Amino acid sequence: MRFQYPSSFLKLLLVGFAFAIVPLLWVFANANIAFDHLAKQSQITISNAVVTTRSGRVLQEQLSLMERSSKQYFVLQDNVLFNNYNQAHVKFNDAISQLEALANSPSQHKNLQLLSAKTSQLHEAILSSKPMNGPDLSFLNSFSQITQLVETIVQENNLAIDAASSQLTLTVQQTQKKLFLQSLVLIPLALLVAGAITYLLAKPIRRMDAAIRHLGKGEYEQPIVIDGPGDLRILGQRLDWLRTELKEVNEQKQQFLRHVSHELKTPLTAIREATELLYDGIGGALTAQQSEITLILRENSIRLQRMIENLLNYTRMESIEAELTLVQLNLSEVINKVINAHALSIRNKELAVETHYNVETVVADEEKLTIILDNLISNAVKYTPQQGLISVQTRFEKETWIIDVKDNGPGLAELDQAQLFDPFYRGNTLHKSLIGGSGLGLTIAKDLVNAHQGVIKLAESNQGAHFIVSIPQLEIR
Repeated sequence: MRFQYPSSFLKLLLVGFAFAIVPLLWVFANANIAFDHLAKQSQITISNAVVTTRSGRVLQEQLSLMERSSKQYFVLQDNVLFNNYNQAHVKFNDAISQLEALANSPSQHKNLQLLSAKTSQLHEAILSSKPMNGPDLSFLNSFSQITQLVETIVQENNLAIDAASSQLTLTVQQTQKKLFLQSLVLIPLALLVAGAITYLLAKPIRRMDAAIRHLGKGEYEQPIVIDGPGDLRILGQRLDWLRTELKEVNEQKQQFLRHVSHELKTPLTAIREATELLYDGIGGALTAQQSEITLILRENSIRLQRMIENLLNYTRMESIEAELTLVQLNLSEVINKVINAHALSIRNKELAVETHYNVETVVADEEKLTIILDNLISNAVKYTPQQGLISVQTRFEKETWIIDVKDNGPGLAELDQAQLFDPFYRGNTLHKSLIGGSGLGLTIAKDLVNAHQGVIKLAESNQGAHFIVSIPQLEIR
């Protein structure tokens, strides 16, 4: 099922934030409600405990005062003592009323009712005996029974307070467990939602990044389609428009290079032929100055021809996939052939060329291998100083044959190494490193090495440039 993106990136961000934050807000609100309920319950429990404890203490104090005042009254017949008894009796009844309102068990209600009944009977007996002098006061012995009953009620109240406290503790533990379980479920859910939204946000951005990288690499064939919020889809459409424009510009560039290369090749061929005739003395003997000028023309026409051939090779590889014609080759013969092609330049600069061949037969495309070697050796000849040294070596390592081409020229600046194999890139460093000229030689070499499933790289060197070409031993099909 395809996800339907919102119309804008901001809406998707807000929706994602809402979906991620709602479970957390629910947990937070639920926790607040639970803690508020616990706070109210604990407040009620504490308040009831205080009232119960105070009322129980009042019962004991007032009962003691009632007993003492009543007995003293019947002995001394002092109305002040009787008034003290009455006041204590009122407070005693008020305490019984408070305890009845807070009583939770039938046993408490029964004992409080019994206490109220016994106290009322005793009070009626005291009132009826008040005018008499020297009556039978045996009823005053009921105070001991009432005192025992009050003690029982106080103990029951203490037990009820302990039970309420234990229940409150249990409720707190249950609430904590409930909130923990909710958090255990909802927080991962929120993280899962956040991860899903992050994926939905990152997916179109990753595709856009990949599309831009493909454009940067010159890959224009794959249409750019961004499935995401409306504004990102519009941006994807603009990138696709840019892709088609770049593709058209690239095709025009390739066509221009092909046409220009072919057009330049025809007059250049005539110039080279005429220069060779002059150099060979067909038109007559040349003076030393004329020979020097002719040599300059000859070398630069060869250089120009090589640049044009590089342009042709580059446009050919850009337009069609490089296909290999694999044959068995004597690697040393191919290398010597390329070195001999540069014999004039090597002789003029008095260069020394050292060769060490430890590989004999290889399987490769002869034409393309020759182009690879020609670009590397021509660079070495070009940038090696007068009377310098060029070294070409071959070796085998783990089913791979390797060619090392070294020189003792100025080498390559660190700033240029990252873009060494980019087409048309020319270094801007002080010593004008190995990427002068058209900037295509190393690009072509890299593409042809890749076609052989190999690798070309610039190795570290104390002086000059050291290129390493590694190609696996292929099979002829």
